[in-house]
Amino acid sequence: MTTPHIAASFAVDVEPFASFGVADPYGDESLALYASGRLTSEQRLLLALWGSTQLSSASFDPRQRIATQGEAIAAAYVVISGQALGVAGEHVYRLGAGSVIGLAEALAGLPYSMNVVAVTPVQARLLPAGQILALLPRLPTGLKAIIRSAVVRTLGLTTVPETLR
Repeated sequence: MTTPHIAASFAVDVEPFASFGVADPYGDESLALYASGRLTSEQRLLLALWGSTQLSSASFDPRQRIATQGEAIAAAYVVISGQALGVAGEHVYRLGAGSVIGLAEALAGLPYSMNVVAVTPVQARLLPAGQILALLPRLPTGLKAIIRSAVVRTLGLTTVPETLR
């Protein structure tokens, strides 16, 4: 039996949010921080997703399953806060703020590629798979090619999924 190992770890540095007193994405502190120029592009994107009125929210308690490997994807998740672990075979992934769960698979028309469980309380924003897939045919050719390339590379696919042709 092989020992699981940490294959990857990802989290956007959210320390500037705390140091600026950001408690919600709509407050004066958030607007001031966003306008300050002190945020990286990842931090700005996380703050924008957190504050989006177009996305639903989900909360997960520690030990609660977020995704099940092999299950059809109804929604992809963007972790806003908290920590989760993803497990795919012997590979373990540490997922923190800014991590995206299931988006590449949803774009490829594939099921979740790993089991994901909350380690701490997790707040996430939902990206409904049906709505994402409905947008693909309307995207400009160049943008669709970028998405196609990113999905194929991210998932290690050898052929382009039908949803991205």
